[in-house]
Parts: sequence; C-alpha cells; structure tokens
Amino acid sequence: MLTDPRFLEFRWRQISQVQCQVRVEQAGSGTFVSRANVNLAEVKAPLTYARLLPDELEIEVVENWITSPRPGLLAQGDFEVRFDRVPVQVRAESFLKASPKDPEKTLRNISGNLQVNMPLIGGKVERELLSHLQVFSGGEEEAAESWLANHAG
Repeated sequence: MLTDPRFLEFRWRQISQVQCQVRVEQAGSGTFVSRANVNLAEVKAPLTYARLLPDELEIEVVENWITSPRPGLLAQGDFEVRFDRVPVQVRAESFLKASPKDPEKTLRNISGNLQVNMPLIGGKVERELLSHLQVFSGGEEEAAESWLANHAG
C-alpha cells in the first residue's frame, strides 16, 4: 500500500481541512515523490504564524522504502518533506512491524526531525507546527483504513 502511487495520492484527499491537487511519480525502486499543491487560505486563518504562509503551497514528499528491512520489521524507509517558499523541512525514518497483541495489525513508528530556519521565531514555529501534526497523522491513518477496506484481497 505504501508503495502504491494510487494510495499515495488517495491519502492526501483524506486529510480533513486540506484542499489540494496531487501528483505522484515513481523515482526508482521503492522511491516515490508526491507533490501536493495545497490551498492554505481556509486552513491558515487560526494559525499564529499564518501571515508567514502563502495562500497556495507546494509540498513535496520524497519517500524511500528499502527492499530488505532489518529483522523483525515488515517495512523500513525514510521520508523527507519540503515546503516551497517556506523554510521548513521534515526528515524522518519509518518502521512497520506486526502488532505484538494482534499479528493481523501493523504498527508504524516514525521518528525524525522538524526544522524551521527562521531567526528568532524558528523554535516557536516548530512548536506550532508540531501541534498540528496530529491532524495529518490522523488523516493518514484514516486513509490507510479506508484504502485497506476497499482494496483488500
């Protein structure tokens, strides 16, 4: 699923509060580039730092899944998120493993770094962005559940 370009496009449409157009390209074995043009006009109003963001933002996500994950993992990869005209970058590793309580379920652990290159206010902007990551994480989880329910078998 995480290497299916149709899912990579589908998950963007499942994130509540986000209106966007998406293009997904395969860039090698296990590597995918998603580019989303996101309309921020409706989303950014309540954000403290909304005036620093453009109304239209291109987000590029480069995901790389390795073919031989380390023992005990179902999948292993990394991703990088870049924002056009905004000095924000996200880099993370992602690991999928079977749930110890239910082998039919998969757990995804993500660890990484969020960096905002803005003098004086970078740390504050990072904290603001981190507080909104739950919306995106929840959207991806709902997208995965919906995708699997409709594409099982």
